[in-house]
Amino acid sequence: MKKDILRVHLVVLSLLLVIWLVPTNYNFLIWNLFLALVPFDLALIIRYLSGKKGQLLLKLGLTVVWLAFFPNAMYMVTDFSHLSSIGTGLMTETQFFNYAILAVGVLMGLLFGLSSAHIIGRVYGGVLSSTWTVVLSFVSAYGIYLGRFLRINSWELISAPHKVLTLFLTSLSSHSLVFVISFGSLQFALLVLYHMMRRINTD
Repeated sequence: MKKDILRVHLVVLSLLLVIWLVPTNYNFLIWNLFLALVPFDLALIIRYLSGKKGQLLLKLGLTVVWLAFFPNAMYMVTDFSHLSSIGTGLMTETQFFNYAILAVGVLMGLLFGLSSAHIIGRVYGGVLSSTWTVVLSFVSAYGIYLGRFLRINSWELISAPHKVLTLFLTSLSSHSLVFVISFGSLQFALLVLYHMMRRINTD
């Protein structure tokens, strides 16, 4: 288990080094992947604490932090919008490479999010209930909206709560509603499918 966790981080580090050292259009993936890895690592810590006595408050506190950072992982699906920087056709070697880098970064981020949600679900009752999965999906979708369009970061919930609340209230519109419904439904489908596939693999 520990070796697998280490290997996962080495794979991420290797990709980050490639993005850093080789010219691409997607250097922003370095930061986005780091933020996507945070909820995964937090979920692992929470799972570790769940087996320790007297750590309930710490576990609950870290779960709140996990919830604040979880949208950062699912946010990465919106990074496909940056394909426009290389063109939509796959015709040249440069497009091949940039597309591969963007795709692997986005898929890594999504896997970190889905895996972390699965871990948290097992910690708090075996599997995520349908109600919790729906709530998580749509709360996360609004978090993605706030990050993508209003450029709000997770830590601003603590450092600038008034700013976050103000922007949240002013962002309530048909534009945000359609986004939340669309991306909330997408996340719900991915979470449910991921949990079902995990159950199949463990049977």
